[in-house]
Amino acid sequence: MSLSINVSKDEFLNGLASLQNITGKKATIAILSNVLLETGVDQIVLTATDLEVGVRVTIPAEIMDEGKITLPSRKLFEIVRESGVDLLHLELHDNNWVKISADSSDYNLAGMSAEDFPDFPEYDEKGLIEIPSDTLKELIDRTIFSVAQEGESQFNLAGVLVEKDKLDKGALLRMVSSDGHRLSLMEKAVENDLDLLKLEKNTLIPRKGVQEIRKFCDGYDEVSLGFEKNQAVLKTENTLLIIRLMNGDFPDYRNIINIIEQDKFIEIDRQNLINSMKRMILFTEDRFNAVKFHIEKDTLMLTSESMDIGNAKEIIKIEYSDEVMDLGFNGKYFMEALQVMSSERVQAYINSQESPCLLKGIDDPGYVSVIMPMKI
Repeated sequence: MSLSINVSKDEFLNGLASLQNITGKKATIAILSNVLLETGVDQIVLTATDLEVGVRVTIPAEIMDEGKITLPSRKLFEIVRESGVDLLHLELHDNNWVKISADSSDYNLAGMSAEDFPDFPEYDEKGLIEIPSDTLKELIDRTIFSVAQEGESQFNLAGVLVEKDKLDKGALLRMVSSDGHRLSLMEKAVENDLDLLKLEKNTLIPRKGVQEIRKFCDGYDEVSLGFEKNQAVLKTENTLLIIRLMNGDFPDYRNIINIIEQDKFIEIDRQNLINSMKRMILFTEDRFNAVKFHIEKDTLMLTSESMDIGNAKEIIKIEYSDEVMDLGFNGKYFMEALQVMSSERVQAYINSQESPCLLKGIDDPGYVSVIMPMKI
């Protein structure tokens, strides 16, 4: 017999919970639904991977016998969650069976050999820098909603572009996303020197990887961040996240933003526009969410129509003194861009009736959203 450990239920449960997004989807290789459990010095190491995202969590434990085994991640999580004890005992028996003891309850769980589990990627510890978690969370929250869904658009839009720039003091970290119909850009100044971050011309993190980074940052003030040729690395004292980067070229987003002249704009109450859009979308076709914009002096009239349901019209006071314009936009895109902003009033820059709309707010430094028009 090998692998015999005692481990805190709560710490074991928290570790397993952080792996469920990785092991939870249907895998073409059966062992990818398992978690690798290995003993260390007064600790166990839990590892999960779907070959695109890998997570490794270290948990304190009492080690009686060293060893390693893979176990069904979801079933192990459920057993630990439902056990009514503070301490669990795990023992590895013949044919990869593991006995889990919780006071008067015993469970026998069939495992698979650890030898068949994929190798976990190596990384360069020296290439990591400290980044405030709040910085990464804000960059992600303001861009992830406009990442293209899988199969919806070209492959290279199914992720977030990461860039850096130098400032006089410190540096700038930027994330950009687009699904071909809209674009979101968020950049934040950081005090740290970003020279160690090996960002390529097109460093693209896939949607799932971005979601895992966002989740990873919860509960930590700072994380260690690094980029290598094919992977992104995030690390804390007890947890390691490695994400395989995407291949491909991201569109020239600067050109898209620069063609919009920022001399003609509508100023409007952000929350009023969000609420209006919610009501307009009730009367749109689900796929396109088409809302008509009629803009004239200090007035915005929104209308929407569904052949099966009916129609809606709403008039909002704005600040505007230029020519009359009639445009069409996806109301959901407007709503999602506005919901991640903080400004009470926002500026919508529109050059003409065929022009994209660029959204900005005084209290949202570093954030820009572009929404393409649609014919209605």
